[in-house]
Amino acid sequence: MTAVYLTIDTEYSSGLAARLGVHAREEVFARSIDGHTREGAVGIGFQMDVMADHGIKGVFFVDPMPALIWGTGAIADVVEPIVARGHDVQLHLHPEWLELAGDASPLGRRTGRNLHEFSEDEQLELLDWARATLMDAGAPAPIAFRAGNYGADDATLRALRRLGIRYDSSHVPGIAQSDCRISLSNKDRTVVRHEGTIEVPVGSIGSFRGQRHAQVTALSHGEMAAALQFCIREERAMLNIVSHSFELMCRQRRRTNRIVRDRYVSFCRTVAETRGARSETFASRAPQIGDATGAAAMPCNVLRSGARVAEQLLANRLYGAS
Repeated sequence: MTAVYLTIDTEYSSGLAARLGVHAREEVFARSIDGHTREGAVGIGFQMDVMADHGIKGVFFVDPMPALIWGTGAIADVVEPIVARGHDVQLHLHPEWLELAGDASPLGRRTGRNLHEFSEDEQLELLDWARATLMDAGAPAPIAFRAGNYGADDATLRALRRLGIRYDSSHVPGIAQSDCRISLSNKDRTVVRHEGTIEVPVGSIGSFRGQRHAQVTALSHGEMAAALQFCIREERAMLNIVSHSFELMCRQRRRTNRIVRDRYVSFCRTVAETRGARSETFASRAPQIGDATGAAAMPCNVLRSGARVAEQLLANRLYGAS
């Protein structure tokens, strides 16, 4: 059986908070977490509804950093419905919130976009604060982490080890110029122990230029379905796929991106209906060292990848700027 990890990076937008003002928590929630649009909500509530329709459990990497300006209740509003519906809550962290935190920042005036811009001890302090806040908001003690923007480095993994968080999933071999600074290469696509932490790479598939990362906005449904079939056929242990709480919206987070929404719904259906695949989480099936995490060895299918490019061009035209 191939385990499918459908991971949702679940985060308030610090950019929206900066633009709208820190008083606009409800609007930032609506446009980042709830996914409110005129056509209905397509955020985490909708995503969990679709999962429930197909018997899938998700891994929600939740960022508690907005509690620096809005308090733990703002994080509880995110965590509680996820826990109530039986999904996996793990830890996420966007350091951009430090710029908005003022005197509440645990690092004083230190700011940065990515964790790798901080020392190991500074990262440890941030991660310790974030873990405690996530648990205060109602989450179980997290066992896995993903850095915001994938912006981790080896010091992040050492800090996670010191905190007892066993797994990281920030290495993204399918993005050639990512913000990740972990000292692994794009050929490192299996679960590996690195700097004392178990690294679970984001999945990828073979594409025009080598690899393309397994994210709902990055791949067509046809590519994700083909990747799943490849993993099953080649007896790959897992397919690790990324999405976001706001991913089914247009870029300005005002309207539903129907192309991406339908892609997400179709893939959940495919996971449920495909023999040899099963939905898993870090809690239900811990990744094992040596597990392959995607289908990068799958040969690029020019027609399938070309169809995705055409679909993306259409989505950008319809939803890219509104």
